Formats: sequence, C-alpha cells, structure tokens
Amino acid sequence: MASLALAYSHRPNRAPVASGDRALLTRTYLAGIIVAGTTLMVTRWPQEYPHPGLAAILLTASLLLSLLKVRLPLNSGQATISMAYTVDFAALLLCGPDVAMLIATFGVLVQCAVRVKITQPPIRLVFSVAAVVISVQASGAIWSFLGGDVGHLGLASTMAPMSAAATVYFAINSALVAVAIALTSGASPARTWHREFMWSAPSYFLSATVGTMVAIFLSQGTYGLLLLTALPLFLSHRAYQSSMERIDAERQHARQLAVMVETTQGALSRATESEAALVAEKERLALERTRLAITLKTITEGVVTVDAAGLVLLMNESAAALAGLPVTAVSERAVTDLFMAIGIAAADYQQAMRSVLESGEPACVRCPLASPIGRVLDVTGTPMRDGENRLAGAVWVFRDVTDAARVELERSKTARLESLGILAGGLAHDFNNILMGVVGNLSLAQSLAGPADRPLAQRLRDAEAACVRARGVTGQLLTFAKGGAPVKTAASIRELVVECARFALSGSQVAGRFAFDPDLWTAEVDSVQISQVVQNLVLNAVQAMPHGGTVDVAMRNVNLDACTSGSLADLPAGNYVRVSVLDQGEGIAPDHLAHIFEPYFTTKEKGSGLGLAISASIVRAHGGTIVVGPAPVSQGTCFDVYLPASPGHAAAGVPKRTELRMGQTGRVLLMDDDPMVADVAQEMLATLGYTAETTACGQSALNRLRAAERDGEPFDLVILDLTVPGGMGGRETVPHLRRIRPDLPVLVMSGYADNTVLADHARHGFDGVLPKPFAIPDLRSAIEEVNARRAARPQTNRA
Repeated sequence: MASLALAYSHRPNRAPVASGDRALLTRTYLAGIIVAGTTLMVTRWPQEYPHPGLAAILLTASLLLSLLKVRLPLNSGQATISMAYTVDFAALLLCGPDVAMLIATFGVLVQCAVRVKITQPPIRLVFSVAAVVISVQASGAIWSFLGGDVGHLGLASTMAPMSAAATVYFAINSALVAVAIALTSGASPARTWHREFMWSAPSYFLSATVGTMVAIFLSQGTYGLLLLTALPLFLSHRAYQSSMERIDAERQHARQLAVMVETTQGALSRATESEAALVAEKERLALERTRLAITLKTITEGVVTVDAAGLVLLMNESAAALAGLPVTAVSERAVTDLFMAIGIAAADYQQAMRSVLESGEPACVRCPLASPIGRVLDVTGTPMRDGENRLAGAVWVFRDVTDAARVELERSKTARLESLGILAGGLAHDFNNILMGVVGNLSLAQSLAGPADRPLAQRLRDAEAACVRARGVTGQLLTFAKGGAPVKTAASIRELVVECARFALSGSQVAGRFAFDPDLWTAEVDSVQISQVVQNLVLNAVQAMPHGGTVDVAMRNVNLDACTSGSLADLPAGNYVRVSVLDQGEGIAPDHLAHIFEPYFTTKEKGSGLGLAISASIVRAHGGTIVVGPAPVSQGTCFDVYLPASPGHAAAGVPKRTELRMGQTGRVLLMDDDPMVADVAQEMLATLGYTAETTACGQSALNRLRAAERDGEPFDLVILDLTVPGGMGGRETVPHLRRIRPDLPVLVMSGYADNTVLADHARHGFDGVLPKPFAIPDLRSAIEEVNARRAARPQTNRA
C-alpha cells in the first residue's frame, strides 16, 4: 500500500523511559543513523535534473500524498504510514535514487510535521529523514545493480529488480524504525519488528507495484492510464485505514480485558492472602510459646519472668546457669531465692525489688557477685501490666558485664596515666634543667683539671656518668607515663646492649653470656629507649630464674625478604639487627603468650604489666618488632627484637671519648628561660672559644638578632630552648628567625626528651638537636655537625 515513512515517537504511558546505559545506547544509535543519512544526503544531493518538469510533478504529488497517512497502532511507540511511497518509488525508477532521495526527504518532512497529533522532537524528525534517505539509496543501488529498466518491460528487466528494490526498501526502513523503538522501550528489536511491522510488507509491494505502473505510464507517455492507479490506491488506503481502526479497537479491548483480568486476579489474590493470614494467625498463636522458649534459650542474658507476688513463672537456661540450678527447680519459687542462688547480696537487689514490684518503676542495679573470680552483673527489672494497666509482674534480666567493668577500670587507669604523663613531662623538664647545671659544671670542671689531677678528673667523669644515667631515668619515666617519639642516632647496638644487660644483671644471681656477629651492623635508634627495652627483657629473664642461671644475649645480622611469613610478615623487606634474650626459666604458658604485650597483663604478684607493653611500643616506633617463643634448645623463653639496620652496615666499634678542641671562634645567641642553664651553657661555649649572649625568651632573642644584624655584628649560631613557660619558645621563634637570617644555623635545646620536635627537628625548621643535660663534648659535637651540614648546602643570600 504505502511507505513506512517514520513519524516516530515514544508512547510515554506505555513503555518505560530509557535510562542509564540503554539511554546512552539509544542516543548513540540515533546519532549514528542521522550521521549516515546526512552523509548520504550531502554526497548524493542531485546537482542536475535531467527531467526537471517531471521531478517537480513527482515532488508535488509526493507532498500531497504525504498528507494522506495512517497512524500505526504500535504497542510500544507511534509511527505513521503514508501514500507518498508510491510516488517516491516511481521517482526512483524514472529519475534515479538521488532525485528520489530529494523527493522522499520533503515528503517525510511534511508527513512528520504537518497535521500531526504529537509534535516530534527535532532529533526524531531528523532520524525519520535519515532513515528514508538510507532506504531510498539502498533500494536505488539494488535497482541499478540488477539493471532495472521501465523502458523495456520484462520479467528480468523490470519485475525482478522492482521486487528486489521494494524488498530492500521495506527491510531497511522498517528495521531502522523497529530498532529505534526497541532501544527506547527496552524490548527486543527482532520481536518489535516481527510484531509491529512484518504484517505491513504486502502494502509495500502493492505500493511498489502501483509506483512501477506509474513509472511505466509516464515513460511510455500514456498519461491517461495514470487515472487507473488512483482507484486501487484510494481503495487500499481506505481498507488499510479500516484495518488499522479494527486492530486499534482490538488492542484497546485486549488492554481493557487485561486490566479486568488483573483486577480479578488481584481480588482473588487478596482473598487467598486473607485466608492464608487466618491460617497463619492460628499457627502463630499455636507456636508462640515454642518460639518464646527458643528465644529465651538462645539469648545469652539471663531472663526471668515473675508474677505480681514475685514468684518465678518462666526462666531461661542462661539464668539457670547463673544460679547453678535446673530450669524447673525454681518454678513457683520467690525470685529472691534466685538472687541468693546467683550470689547477689540482699542489699544490692532489695531496693530494685521494691521499685519494680511495688512502685511499678523500672530499675537497674550493678551487683558484684560474691565469687572469687570477681564477676559483675547488671540486673534490670521491668514491670509488666495487664490490659487494665494493673501491675501483673516483672521481667528481670541478668547481664554479665564483667568485661565491660574491667574495660571501664582500664579506661580509668589510662586517664590517670595520661595525667601522670603530663606531670612526668614537667618533672622531667625541671629535673633535666637541674641536671644541666650539674652536668655543665662537671664538664667545665673537667676542662679545668690538669694532668696532675687525674684522681679528681676520674671522680668528675664518674659524677658525669651518674648524671647521664639520671637523665636516662627521666626518659624512662616519660616512656612509662605516655611513651615518646624516638630521637634516633646511629649507634653501636653491641655496646649499647652489653652495657644495659650488665647493668640489669648487676646484683642478681644470674650471669650473662653474650654472642654477636663480628661485623654487626649499626642501627638508627634512640639509645635511651632501646636501653629501657633491653633492661626490661633482661629483668624479665632474671625474674624467671629466681634460683639463678644464665641469660644468653645474642646479636645477629638478619636479612628479611618479601616472602617472610608468620609474626615477621608485617616487617618490610630489608636488613635488620636481631637482639635475642634467652632465659632458662620455666617458660610462658601457651594461654598467656597472646596477652603478654597487653598493658597491665601480668602473672607476677607485684608486677604492673607495663614493661613488655612499653618495650613493644618502643620497638614498633623504631620500625621493628618483638617476637616471643620458647627457647630453641632448652626450657625457657626467647625474646627476639628486630631493629632496622642503618644504610652503612659496618659496625661502629667502641666509641672513644672525644677530646676537647679549643680555639673555636664565633658569636652564639643562646635563649633559655632558666638563668642557671643559660649561665653554665654560656661558660661552656666560652670554653670552646665562642662568644655567647643569652636571652630569656624568643621575642628578646629576635630583637637581639635584629640589632646584631643592624650593627654589623651578626651571630654565627643560635641555640633555642624549646619550651619557655609564658613566653615564645623555640618552635614559635624559628619561623620568625628564618625571615631575618635564612642561612643561620639553629640548634633546638630541650629538657623534654620525648618531644616530637626533637625526633623530627628538620621538619620544624631546626638544623640540629641538643637534649638536656649535655656536656662540653656533646655541645661541641652538635655545633660541628650543624656547621658541617650547613657547609655542604648551597649558599643562600641573607633576607
């Protein structure tokens, strides 16, 4: 009959709106067809018209017949079919595909835009034109390929090419439209084409036949016979229109019938559900007691239900286990008997009993049980009321909160420990300032002692060593209280471990035996913190052997690769120094191994449970770990400490005492709020050959620095105390100082040995650290190290 010149639109009340990936695919498909059609139109647009008069007549006829269209009653969209295809096909046979494309384009535009009920979006209108352009060009290519000719009639020259061209036109045009509708509605393209368009194929062939007749009549000049084509077209149009109305009516009826069936099925389903609900309600009532019993059995808390007189009606197995009685043994007995059987004192539950069973108010009380293991229960009573709001009984719940109470206690200990940390920090700072005065004066006295005063010099060195040990005690106090960031320096592990182990073994019945690799690597460690670790491990070994024995301390070089498993799997691959401490005691019970590094866990009567916990924390802060296990040969316990080795693997050897080198020169600005520390540090600098000026706070130090720059007498070094109570300390001063002299070496000095600024001084703007207390060699080494580091850097201009 006619062409499926698409006037495509999605029916919003039937098919779902395309969304997500389907929407993107739909837009991509439409864009692809439009690009293809536009390309064909641009490249194949006719430049010459061999029969302009004939083309104009055919164009006019196509525009008029485009108004004679029928709407297709699709299930998932909308399309129109018009009579213009007859003229388009005749133009294809007479004038070629390019002129036919032009005529079909204008015909589709009229069909889709004039006398329409639903205005089409521009993209769908352009898509309709592109689909017709592709269909015309494809059918024209088939007609030309098969040698179609209406001037010489014949089966091979006219009928076969006409049938092939009509088939291609129908297949391409209907397929392009079917895919667009299917992508928009989410249906199958093949199923959409088969259901919506396959049945219209005869009309295409009928219209193609009529168009062929028109082309033959026009080519032969028998114009009068053209009237013979009007009647079949009109009758076909009316019959097709009637068929469309009938199909539309049938589909409307089918939809109404489907709604009625759906309504009927819904009513039947609701009736079925009502009947099932009645049956389920009966079953629920029948099984309610069973379910209640199962629920009470599965919950871990003890649950007891009593009546208004306080007699037990129901009790679960957890409550029976708490009381140590069978479930049936307390039925119809007073709940007070149950409280007594559990071990709750009368003074703990009597007030709660009165509140629940007499006043009708909920109550909760925490009751410590009279048992040697120190269990704690939370007892909650909730009154029950009947339909008239009268007190009908109560539900008692017994919840074991022993672990929660222990956690709360540990939290309290932690809070006290934090307070102790604040106190310890202040005490350590003040004590280190006092030690600074002692150590500094001892160091000055050593520098004044001559060769004839060797006994005096030895006494002064012993006193200085004792002060250094006292500084270690302050560091241990800080670590005990709140830990501390390690201030790492390259150290000989061998000397450090041997000295600390011998100190821990002194005065005991345990002997020490040492073994180490001859080329033992060095490590970047905080010597004070690692000393505490070694002392803790050795003291644990001594306490494990109350009758004496031998502690083996071994130091080995270890390389861990990426495949290391077990307790060392968390360590990065690389070189480590392993320090092993083995005792000959009874060993650690397997049940205790998983808890020995937990704070406050101890098996000793007088132990605090903090030694191993602090040791593990210190080693982790150094990037290592502690591994514990049974001794490899005999009975006992072995602790292995893994510490990352320094990049340089050569052992440092036994450190020798640094001799003082006099004759240094330079101006030093020293800032410290403690006059005693400032005075002794100034004298120590003078002993080294430096001229020092002292200030009490950061602001005065900045003022003095500016004045020195202005007077042409700049300072060569600045030493800043980190903490100044009530004033600007070193951390706040150094940014302002850098604005005045970016290249000026700055040392940070502090009595807070655990301060993170000392551990990462470069990030805070300092060039070196000087922990208090320090002696003259320590001061000289720190100054020389800072000057050497500054000399190795590129020089910068002063600000």
